[in-house]
Amino acid sequence: MKKANPLLAAMGKKPEHAPLTELTAEPVSKKHLGKRSAQKHLGAYFDKGDPTLERVAILRARLDMTNSELIEHALNELWKKHEAGRAFGD
Repeated sequence: MKKANPLLAAMGKKPEHAPLTELTAEPVSKKHLGKRSAQKHLGAYFDKGDPTLERVAILRARLDMTNSELIEHALNELWKKHEAGRAFGD
């Protein structure tokens, strides 16, 4: 048996019991999936004092880019550098 709610008793109200309903599993449909369902998360964790966090914030403001756009840009630059190094035998 449930314990009486002293606040409701002081207010002179009786607790309302919600009717029990049977839970049924609903199939997952595309409308339940967010727009990111076809995307893959890529991220990193840094210590609070790490200067990388400040650099990201400054670049985000200067370049008017999101974190995702910054990461994509940085990876593209790194890829170009890596491919150029391979082309010249570095």
